[in-house]
Amino acid sequence: MKVIKRIFSIVFFIVLVIVILNILPKTQYRNDNPWLKENNNGEPLVIAHAGGQFENPGDTMRAFQYSFDLDVDVLEMDVHLTSDNILVTRHGENETGNIRHMSNCDTVIWDETYEWLYDSCNFGYNYEDKDGAYPYRDMTQVEWVEAGVYMTTLEEIFTAFGDDTLYIIEIKADVDAPRTETADVLIELINDYELNDYVVVATSFEDISNYITTTYPDTVQSASHDDAQDMVIKTYSFTSLFFKPVNNSSLQIPTSFTIPVINELNLATKILINSAHKHNMAIHYWTINDSQLMKDLIALGADGIITDDPELLMEIINTN
Repeated sequence: MKVIKRIFSIVFFIVLVIVILNILPKTQYRNDNPWLKENNNGEPLVIAHAGGQFENPGDTMRAFQYSFDLDVDVLEMDVHLTSDNILVTRHGENETGNIRHMSNCDTVIWDETYEWLYDSCNFGYNYEDKDGAYPYRDMTQVEWVEAGVYMTTLEEIFTAFGDDTLYIIEIKADVDAPRTETADVLIELINDYELNDYVVVATSFEDISNYITTTYPDTVQSASHDDAQDMVIKTYSFTSLFFKPVNNSSLQIPTSFTIPVINELNLATKILINSAHKHNMAIHYWTINDSQLMKDLIALGADGIITDDPELLMEIINTN
């Protein structure tokens, strides 16, 4: 009987600690947060991944113009820095940074000048449409520029769309790409166009994130890979009281993540979304192209959905 009482007391104490930890106020992201759905008429933000890659070659002016004309909430894009310090919207192959699978060029961006990339690289070259055709493959340089699938600069996008949309801009830094230099040029451009309230700077690299936090403390960021992981672990261990958002307004995360022992950890949960909201942070899920999963995430209360098919997501939101 004494053993049972002792076990009951221990369990009661643990439950009490968990309750207290969750009742106590959490450290909050310090600013007003436009990345929450409550600031978007209660609807999740429609975030066009690379401008919406289903209908157009991703990270091109053609794709961004398409999604802007759809009136999406957010243009999501990746940036690299050319050898002459021009920020361009391009992903690059993960780890290698090469652009060969998305263009007719076999190179990395930071080894080339912007002029060379503009003149030489057709970023619609390997785009396959729904009918299995390659509509941009046989174009001349003049034709692919007119089609909007040339190497696009971030400054062009800021000039075209300004503060009429929101932006999520991810710094890519594969292999030996310039890292802090890319952050410097990006944040200077954001400030020049007075878009600090309209841009979330994203990166999965902790060193870049820490550099921005230290050097540019007013820059709005989303959580790096390590910060997002810390938030998830603290939420699921009921210790999110100890998570500090600093200048992280949001998390952009997949719906699940593989970790040791547990294997597949579900991240599409109300407990994680509610925990983020207690920190005044938003959660945006990527990359969601399935209609049922879109509906499920909307029902859970996701603040934003990053998708290659913004038209589909907008149809679902408008019929809910």
